[in-house]
Order: sequence, then C-alpha cells, then structure tokens
Amino acid sequence: MQLDTLSIEQLADLRDKVITALNDRVSARQRELQSEIDRLGGVVSAQPSKSSTARPKRPVKYRDGALEWSGCGTMPAWAKAKGDTLESYRV
Repeated sequence: MQLDTLSIEQLADLRDKVITALNDRVSARQRELQSEIDRLGGVVSAQPSKSSTARPKRPVKYRDGALEWSGCGTMPAWAKAKGDTLESYRV
C-alpha cells in the first residue's frame, strides 16, 4: 500500500480502521489475561505496594523554626544561606 498516493479522506479512513482494529485486539488480549488471572486464582494489582518500597522516616537532626532536615541527602538551601555552623541548628 502506497500511503503517498492516498487522499486525506482515505488516510483518515485507514487511521480509523487501524484504531478500531487495535482497540479490538487490546480488548481481546485483556480478556485473555483476565481469564488467566481468574484461572490462577490470584489478584494482580496494577500498582506495586507502597510498603515494599517505603522507607522509614528519619528523625530530625537540624531545625530552624519550621524548617527541618534529617542530615541525610543534600544540605537544604536554608542551612547553606544562613552561613552559621550546622551545630547551631542541632536538635
């Protein structure tokens, strides 16, 4: 099929047919996969559980009013901008 020779209307009709065919195939595949899940008796979640990836919150080591930092990671801008030593903000 030479796409360069097709008119705009023919291309639009072809696009619509392709979208319909893709939607039909995706729906059929989803039904297949759902029946496989049902057959295996399991429930599959689309989202991984947060508990396996969540890390415990670290305690605050430095505080300046409402601004807090645990001491891990990059030093926050408020701690750099003050110019004081970190020990002055120690909790």
